[in-house]
Parts: sequence; structure tokens; C-alpha cells
Amino acid sequence: MADLSKFSIGGTAYNLKDTSARNTANAVTTAEEYDRQHNINSYAGRSLASVFANEIGSTDIYTWLRNRVRAGNFAGLRIGDYIDVPITAGANVPSQTVRYRIGAIDHYYQCGDTAKGHHIVMVPLAPVSVTGDKAVNTSYLQWRDTNDNNGTADEKHPYLVSKLHDWEINDFLPALPTTLQSAIMAQRVLLEERYSSSEKLTESSGWSWADLGKVWSPSEMEVYGCPVWGTKGYSVGFDSQFPIFSDTASRIAGGRVYWWLRSVMGGSSSHACDVSGTGYASYDAPTHDWIRPLPCFLIG
Repeated sequence: MADLSKFSIGGTAYNLKDTSARNTANAVTTAEEYDRQHNINSYAGRSLASVFANEIGSTDIYTWLRNRVRAGNFAGLRIGDYIDVPITAGANVPSQTVRYRIGAIDHYYQCGDTAKGHHIVMVPLAPVSVTGDKAVNTSYLQWRDTNDNNGTADEKHPYLVSKLHDWEINDFLPALPTTLQSAIMAQRVLLEERYSSSEKLTESSGWSWADLGKVWSPSEMEVYGCPVWGTKGYSVGFDSQFPIFSDTASRIAGGRVYWWLRSVMGGSSSHACDVSGTGYASYDAPTHDWIRPLPCFLIG
């Protein structure tokens, strides 16, 4: 077959095609197609391990991503791209593989009482199963053991004394690959307080900067982009919606299962906020036993 990439004049070969220009055009076309899919909410995401295999090389994917993020290099990363994370079985965590998607990029960069560095938010595609003595109905988790959404004298932030957060920090975090644990940036937010020594409060009474640790549940604001059942002001003053939750369908991408939020309900001293299995903003008693966690983290 003739070589159509060149032609010869007087014995001299001349190129007919510009390989560099063609590669650039192909890259632009691919990028435009991904943008189109994002615009119509049909983007399924790409495996970071596959797309960046040559770049990752022999380095584990978590360290590679952390180093890239810390350098502020987000080239080629898209909301919805994912890593499949193997979870090691523990006393209250079953062996499972959790698909973690990029939910936001530099969402809180330079924000907070201590400026936060470059980071990406990683969000599970589906709520995570629980096992052991913390599980209810085989694979679900209560927000708290009692129907109480107030903090305590020692810890005024309700979420930080929840059974949900205890499971995230003491059970789920140790079950993650050790290289991933090292790549996670601890999250610090302006977190609602709700406590009085004289009575149970039905609204959050203030806020303060608080460390959530390396694994945490999203707030109502981070999912819906506005307060729905949470306390106006104190529950939403710092947070903003993650791009991955820009449409209702994204809340049920992993199945029609309820999942907990870290926010507590306004107008009540006994309910916590969650996301319903059909996608709407909901609330339930902390002892409700058909709701699962959605443990998120930052890489950076």
C-alpha cells in the first residue's frame, strides 16, 4: 500500500500530514465530547488508574494523585472520574470495593481559619455497607443510639458525638489502604453547635471551627446547595454544594438507599438530616435503622 503520509518531488519526500496538529485536534474533540456529556448529565466518569496509567507508572495511585493535587496540577481530571478503593474487612466494616469519584476540585482552597491547601473531594458512588455490632438490619448504621441531636457539655458539635462519625473515624478509616490514608488531608470546617446546660435545643446555637478528621459525611449544604431542614445560618455558613451533586439524579446514582448527612434538623431536638432513596432532602430520628453512611474524604 502506498504511504499517503508523504509525497515525493524530484526524489525529495515531503510530509502530507501534521501529526502534532492532528493529535491536538483529536484531544480537543475528546474534551468537547466530555463537556457535552457533563452538560446533559450523562458523563459516567473514567478510571483514573486506566486514563493515567503511563503517568502513574510504578507509584501507587493514591500517592500519585496526592502529589499531583498538592502541586495544583488538575490537568485532565474531571468531576466524576473515579478510583475503585478496596476496603479491608474489620469488626464493623465488611470487605467491599467502593468506587470513589471526584466530587469537587479545590472546593475550599485557601478557606478556613487555617488556609486549606490544594485538594480534591472524593465521594462514594453509593452508600457504604456496615457490619458487626454497630450495624442494624445487617448493613445499616444509626446516626446516634438515642433520638437526640444535641451536643454535650464536653463536645457541643452534635456530629462529632454521633455514632455515624465514630464509625467513620474508628472503623472505616483504618479499613482504607494505608497508602490512601497517607494521601488524605484532614477536613476542618465551621461546624454547627447545639447545646445548652438547661434544656434540649431545637435550633443550632452557634458554630466554631472544628476538625472532622480524615473521613466525614457531607453536610446538607454540600449536597443540596441550600438549607432544607437544617438550621438557617449556623448549619450552612461555610459549606457550598459539591459539583457532583448539581442534579437530583446524582443523589441516587448508587441505588435507592437512604444515606446520612452530618447536619442536624432545625426545629427539632431529636432528628438528623439525610438524603432519601428517591433523591429528596429528608430527616429521620437518629435511631432510624434503614440508613447508610456516605464516607467522604479529601486528597491533598
